[in-house]
Amino acid sequence: MPYPNLIDPAQIGPRALAVVEERGWDRWSLRDVAADLHVSPNALYRHVDGREGLVVAIGECAAWALHGAIAEVGGDGEDHLTGVADVYVRFALARPHAFAALLQGKPAPGDPRIEPWAAVWDHLRRQFERAVPQSPGAACFAYWALIHGRAELAGGPARLDEPTAGLGDAVHALIAGYRSMGPVADPVPPWLER
Repeated sequence: MPYPNLIDPAQIGPRALAVVEERGWDRWSLRDVAADLHVSPNALYRHVDGREGLVVAIGECAAWALHGAIAEVGGDGEDHLTGVADVYVRFALARPHAFAALLQGKPAPGDPRIEPWAAVWDHLRRQFERAVPQSPGAACFAYWALIHGRAELAGGPARLDEPTAGLGDAVHALIAGYRSMGPVADPVPPWLER
């Protein structure tokens, strides 16, 4: 006998992310999400592959939220990348549980659910093609490490008074350095390039 579809599959990720952001990344359960959706855990299992599938759905939703935030940054090339660095760090601080989901919910390369993470990378890579055309992949890879490291430091126990102070200068210096070096081998894994 077929089961009635009590869940709109498109709502699972957003609703689960809301539960995570309310309860905390380390304190939510599949039961909490099922209760929020007004279904039993078994009904939720019909739509996600256990807790890990739900983690990916939450991560997808968080990655799309980050993508939306960076897409709103104005400017182009270097100016845009400076603004994105600020947005990335502030996203991590304002939405720490979504940020954790973004990092821990990422599926394996080749999984079709990787799309929102790839969209963030593609967005940044296009900006680096304008800013550092001779080495966009290498510069983008270094930039990602810079802004992610800054987000981790800003959200860590040291808690910076102004979490993005000097970040724009660091981005400008990184870009200037890659421009002055000439072509640099691309360290980006092939699965990330599309």
